[in-house]
Amino acid sequence: MYRRPAILCFFSACALGFPSDSLAPLAAAATDSNAMLRLDVSGFRNASGALGCRLFTQPSDFPDGEGMMTVRATIAGDRANCTFGRLAAGDYAVAVVHDENDNGRLDRNALGVPSEGYGVTNNHTYALSLPKWDESKFSLVKNERAVMRVKLRY
Repeated sequence: MYRRPAILCFFSACALGFPSDSLAPLAAAATDSNAMLRLDVSGFRNASGALGCRLFTQPSDFPDGEGMMTVRATIAGDRANCTFGRLAAGDYAVAVVHDENDNGRLDRNALGVPSEGYGVTNNHTYALSLPKWDESKFSLVKNERAVMRVKLRY
């Protein structure tokens, strides 16, 4: 039986409609924690467009759902940073997209394969399937300041 590769749908919602401001909470909860996550993203093939980063708290949403929060960042050379602040302790995962033409979505070639860069925390991406929550998640503790590195895949 023919099954469409999941990568064809990868980031379908994640890459759509990144807001123009630098921080856009989609569903923020009040928290007494002040944990912070900075993503250092590398491997850009050019500095065109912008980087979109989406933070997830639920395995069922990852990687192409709405997520909890979206950040859009400018690219400097072959690097960009996204920062998420005021986070509660818990498990998270982040999906990133290099929106080269700044059209607010992940573009695909004629076969439906992404033609723009993408990545996830812990750098477990696959050519023909979605990344897995268990391989991409990480934990933050109360008031932690974490830095993670993500390498884009094209």
